[in-house]
Amino acid sequence: MLKIAFVLGGMLLGAMQLAQADAPAPSPSPAESLYLSAVKATSSRAQPAFESAVLHSTDEGMPVKLIVRNHFVWLGIGSGDGPSTWQLRHRTDDYATEIIDENGKRYVTGRSFFDATWYGTYRALRDGMLNYQDVEQPVSERATPAPQEASSLRQIAAIHVMGPTIYALEERGAQPCPDGSPGHALHLVARDRAPEHQLSDVTINVQTHEFCLMRYGVRDAFGFHGVVEQHFGDVGGYWTLTDGFIDGTIRFFGISTHHGIWRFRLDGITYPRSIPADVFVPPLDQ
Repeated sequence: MLKIAFVLGGMLLGAMQLAQADAPAPSPSPAESLYLSAVKATSSRAQPAFESAVLHSTDEGMPVKLIVRNHFVWLGIGSGDGPSTWQLRHRTDDYATEIIDENGKRYVTGRSFFDATWYGTYRALRDGMLNYQDVEQPVSERATPAPQEASSLRQIAAIHVMGPTIYALEERGAQPCPDGSPGHALHLVARDRAPEHQLSDVTINVQTHEFCLMRYGVRDAFGFHGVVEQHFGDVGGYWTLTDGFIDGTIRFFGISTHHGIWRFRLDGITYPRSIPADVFVPPLDQ
């Protein structure tokens, strides 16, 4: 009798597992549907092969300058001397950006903060906006054109990395985009609590279904503790970064020393047909 009971129990368990396997996946919540539609709409946009712009910044107690550590370009948050003007030239295909600061010093980086395209945003969601991406893409010595249309594989990858399996989504209701267009806000919490998954809030343009605002939270015990907020819009037919700010405190041993805001905007955005390859070769002193 005991053997029969075990057999019947095993059959019942197997039937339950089969029923669960055949059961349809739960429908996404309204927040998840809105979020995934924004991922699809934004990642389906054509990308420019090249982009150039001038970054102007002002600071309110939080100056920022460019620094180099171990041949990588970083933002020196909390250091610097007032307003900055940086010349940017970017190649989409390999994420490379040339930066020339107000003193004429030249840098080359692959870091997302200087990449105004969707690919830069995608990498930030995967690898973090600040304090990560310390292994940058090799900088090519040839002018490789970017694809004219977003790759379907990149779109699938973006949905996988950015989807509800990675972030828990919370409704925040109607909220206008930075340019005044009607939008809808969502709050995100990384399910795995990985420190490089820094996305915390988004606003989606309800007319275009594209992201118009993205905010990243950075919580370091030593150094910067705060948010990076970026605003996006259509410029010349492309979805691109237009402006934003860094808002937070500098902390040492868990103690906040001072608070400030660094604001920036991109002016003179253009999309050259080509940029010489040597522009994206790092200088010898980097």
